[in-house]
Amino acid sequence: MKGIVEFRRGGPDDPLVREIMEEKGLKEVPFYRKDRPNAQGFDLHACMQRWMAYVADRDGPVNPKRPEGQDAERISPLIKAKGLELGAGDIGFAALTPSMINLGSAFDLPTIISVIVPEDYAKVLDGALAVEREAFETYVECARVSTLLAAHIRGLGFQAIADHNGTGDIQAIPALYASGMGELGKHGSLVHPTFGAGFRPGFVTTDAPLEIGSANIFGVQKTCENCRLCEQNCPPGAIRSSQDFVVTDGVKRWPVHIPTCFEASRFREEYCHICVDVCPYQHKRSDDPERAKIYKSFMKKRKLAGYRTPSWFIEDEKSVLGSDR
Repeated sequence: MKGIVEFRRGGPDDPLVREIMEEKGLKEVPFYRKDRPNAQGFDLHACMQRWMAYVADRDGPVNPKRPEGQDAERISPLIKAKGLELGAGDIGFAALTPSMINLGSAFDLPTIISVIVPEDYAKVLDGALAVEREAFETYVECARVSTLLAAHIRGLGFQAIADHNGTGDIQAIPALYASGMGELGKHGSLVHPTFGAGFRPGFVTTDAPLEIGSANIFGVQKTCENCRLCEQNCPPGAIRSSQDFVVTDGVKRWPVHIPTCFEASRFREEYCHICVDVCPYQHKRSDDPERAKIYKSFMKKRKLAGYRTPSWFIEDEKSVLGSDR
């Protein structure tokens, strides 16, 4: 099965990133500079190498002695339990389709397993560097969990290939959506009922017989039609209005304007995670009182700074919000 969707990695070698960099007359992309101030507290390039280290083990030999009784009804809960044991926050299964595979990639396997690992939402109160570290470390966890889960499935006698940030063959949103991991929000990310959009994904393609899931619709898009929090808080204004949407394969979505998004997410030295962090689904569906408390504190700071103020992250909190905040 060949992929049909163009994929944008967004890294320093991304064609659009390079184009903007040249327009600005820059020799380096600010966020990826090794001498940026945050590099003293966290080496994101070293972190990237940690998830790349899992690439060699994404595939491997399959156990020729497949245990008996491995039908979908039996094996699905076993694989899900193993994934949760390895550290996943949730797992879902879907039939693999060409729209879930990036152009230039191909899989001869019928099923995809979506693995999500939640981020620690409390990090938003510690500032941009803490959020950056948490996001990148979570990507490493996704690589670890998906790689080990694929190896476990091969041990059961089935083909299994891991996909994560180090490989990048899978289109995350279509796969997550079909696997029942959540509903698509206005900010362009999938919203999970427990973790909101504060998670990172990994995947396993396999021929193991699995009970295929379905879309999990729980009211996110109805909320998005009237909620403007991510739109109002996006520093460069990359998130579109409620009326500016498209429908793809029957699914409504609001395309984020990527060149504008890159102004905050690539061409600033600080990490930007704001659209995810201000989304009320960080606590709206889970009813977690601790997450609600964190959300309230974070939103108070955002309001004091001015919703679209790009200069405010916790590192300069005193100069923007005042020393008593």
